[in-house]
Amino acid sequence: MAILNRRRNPEDEYAFETNDLLIVFDDEKKTSDIQRITAIEENTLYVSGKYAIPILDCEITTGAEGRNFFYRAPSQSIKETQRLAQLEKSMVLNQITAYKEPVSPASFDWTKGLLFGLLFLAFIILGISGCTGGK
Repeated sequence: MAILNRRRNPEDEYAFETNDLLIVFDDEKKTSDIQRITAIEENTLYVSGKYAIPILDCEITTGAEGRNFFYRAPSQSIKETQRLAQLEKSMVLNQITAYKEPVSPASFDWTKGLLFGLLFLAFIILGISGCTGGK
């Protein structure tokens, strides 16, 4: 009974796929940004709409909680990774919002109806020619 009454932990809603961190160094501005990585897919690190960075461009170290991915780059490269992340987020949102209602199977398909009509007509013609051809 205790299992059914267990409350959900609010932190579970914000649980990330990994405990890994992305540390982005801007070499020109001498600033850094530390973000938790939300997903790692197809050799790319994703930080929820902020960054999409190839793993090969990062230096990887191991920390107490997980891996640390260091990305050192000029400002222009960082802007490009942010632009790429926004583009991917936009594409996902477009795919979600471009939902089309499925066609119900009860609707009449004219192509199938015409084919069945032609098949029925062919059987009638064969039946008539079979009856008259035997005499």
